[in-house]
Amino acid sequence: MKAFWKLKGDKVIWIIVVLFAMISIAAVFSSSSFLASSRGISKVAIFMEQTKSVLMGFVALLICYLIPLRFYRTFSLVIFGASVLMLLMLFVPGLRAEINGAVRGIKIGGHTFQVFEFAKIGVILYLAKALEMWGDQLDDFKQFALKILLPIGAVCLLIMQNSFSSALLIAIISFLILFFLDVSWKNLGITIGIVAAAVLLLFLTYHAFFAGRPEHQQSTVGKIFNRFGTVESRLTAHFDKEEEEESLDGLSRTEIQQRKDKDRQSENAKVAISEGGIFGKGPGKSTQRYSLSMAFSDFIYAFIVEEYGLLGGAVVILLYLIFLFRCIRLCQRCKATYSSVLIVGLSFLIATQAFLHILVNVRLFPITGHTLPLISHGGTAYLVLCGAFGMILSVNRQLDKQDARERAEREAAAAQLTEEYNPDTTSTTDHTEITYTTHE
Repeated sequence: MKAFWKLKGDKVIWIIVVLFAMISIAAVFSSSSFLASSRGISKVAIFMEQTKSVLMGFVALLICYLIPLRFYRTFSLVIFGASVLMLLMLFVPGLRAEINGAVRGIKIGGHTFQVFEFAKIGVILYLAKALEMWGDQLDDFKQFALKILLPIGAVCLLIMQNSFSSALLIAIISFLILFFLDVSWKNLGITIGIVAAAVLLLFLTYHAFFAGRPEHQQSTVGKIFNRFGTVESRLTAHFDKEEEEESLDGLSRTEIQQRKDKDRQSENAKVAISEGGIFGKGPGKSTQRYSLSMAFSDFIYAFIVEEYGLLGGAVVILLYLIFLFRCIRLCQRCKATYSSVLIVGLSFLIATQAFLHILVNVRLFPITGHTLPLISHGGTAYLVLCGAFGMILSVNRQLDKQDARERAEREAAAAQLTEEYNPDTTSTTDHTEITYTTHE
């Protein structure tokens, strides 16, 4: 415990990380009945697996926390380039791994890595470095387009083929960073117009050439639009239940089954929340865990509300809000653009993904498939987001050192000023002592 308090950085954020880990282990263990039966293992094995993921997450957090801020600043563009390379590896047949009907990971050494999670961090690091290097040039839209829109847009297009919601999340985070860093409103307005026009054009192209034509969708160009049908079906299912069956047109049999499974999951999540009430059923007393197959990941918030009630759900929301406000306070202490962007970007990434997850669980937003940061079942996303916490605390540690150095400089300056305007009492005292000894 003493070692914990010796760690530098915001103690509140450290405590929030520990609380998330405790909630994660308890919630995943209790909600893993369906997962354990589908994999033919015991819930104890799931408990040990999640505990291992949490411990590995803390290792990732500590590593990123101990890495100096200057390392991130120096290698931001390299990390961004590496994340783009990983996205390109999704197009290599021997490396890509299909997850839930879409290619979202790459296989290396028998392990699957969800590269979208690395791309999120890579984009934030790129924006931090770009705004530091070219911040004074971005009022010119041409420079803004070349140095901001083009790289971020390319990443979003690479991701969009297999996860429209992840591409949307990256776009939202990038916009929030640019908005809060006072980038020209004119350029942001033009950007919104360009993005809206591009998305509209893509959907029109999809309906003109690929919707309802499975043979066209299997072509090289058609694969770019293979998630557009899923996006439309989710939006239709969310906003207009009467047209739900019609929205299945043009989808493959696998996609139709996945859609129905997702809709069933959403309905079960709604039941879980309604049955939870104010105080919940109590730990281990959930009934929806047997039918809510994704209770340990995509719908873990609904499960938490079922077992711990609205009060438990409110505590989870409060923890994310406290974390966000602590990060905003850290950002206010930052004097360098790079540090400010890094703190804002990473905190917005974690908070935005958390609230997207919660909105989906309470059926206020269409299904996206985003997990609840540092609470949902472990995997690549868990490790990467733990690393994001570590990066935030690394910046915090640097700020504390900076404040301590400035405080020492002020104290030294004040002491020097005092010596200049006051007599040297020490030398007088020494002279008196010497005189007294001589007299004796």
